[in-house]
Amino acid sequence: MKLATLDDGSRDGRLLVVSRDLARCAPAPLPTMQAALDDWATAELRLQAAAAALEAGGGEAFDPARCLAPLPRAYQWVDGSAYVNHVELVRRARGAELPPSFWTDPLVYQGGSDDFARPVGPVVFVDEAHGIDIEAEVAVVTGDVPIGADACVAAASIRLL
Repeated sequence: MKLATLDDGSRDGRLLVVSRDLARCAPAPLPTMQAALDDWATAELRLQAAAAALEAGGGEAFDPARCLAPLPRAYQWVDGSAYVNHVELVRRARGAELPPSFWTDPLVYQGGSDDFARPVGPVVFVDEAHGIDIEAEVAVVTGDVPIGADACVAAASIRLL
């Protein structure tokens, strides 16, 4: 099942179901990605049914240039750095040393989540002198994960990739 968010002029856009080959799309049975995530137990079944119907035929041409980020804004996001070599390169470019603990301790930070970039189109910055570092991310969207959850409980909380 593939989902996208159409830019309809609102902050959260309109949720779409997209065909596996990314050629066609149709309106999802829920208005936004956040609405789907808020009631995932019911929404997942409805979205899967809509995706199956789209694969059977119909829909309209899908144009990713008309889309916002899949989840245009979120309550929060946390980035866990899996590529310490990237962090090392960025710090070196700034003239900063990489602390030895970065190779052994998890590197996690919380970021701003009120305006994610579109999948297609320009990314606007105030000033390139601020040390712009652009990277693509793979997102794992979860439901509520209890503190101290083991790997099996955390994995069961995954909603979307």
